[in-house]
Amino acid sequence: MADIKLTEKSAEVFNYVKENGGKVSISEISEKIGRPLRSIGANVTDLAKKGLVVREHEGEGEDKVTYVVLTDEGAEYAPAEDDE
Repeated sequence: MADIKLTEKSAEVFNYVKENGGKVSISEISEKIGRPLRSIGANVTDLAKKGLVVREHEGEGEDKVTYVVLTDEGAEYAPAEDDE
């Protein structure tokens, strides 16, 4: 797990989820960080491939909301401050 490297934007999304209870909707992340949904979605895909988060869907049709949820590994992961 120590070898996981995050891009600056993926780290921004990861940290927002971690600091806000471990379950946050993609639309909330987009609004609070100020980046488009498509950009946030790409970062979530990157984080999911690394095993740090999963997507959970609630509701149906127009009421469907996609949440980003930390995995156990994500909850334990702490990005290095000096990844540059």
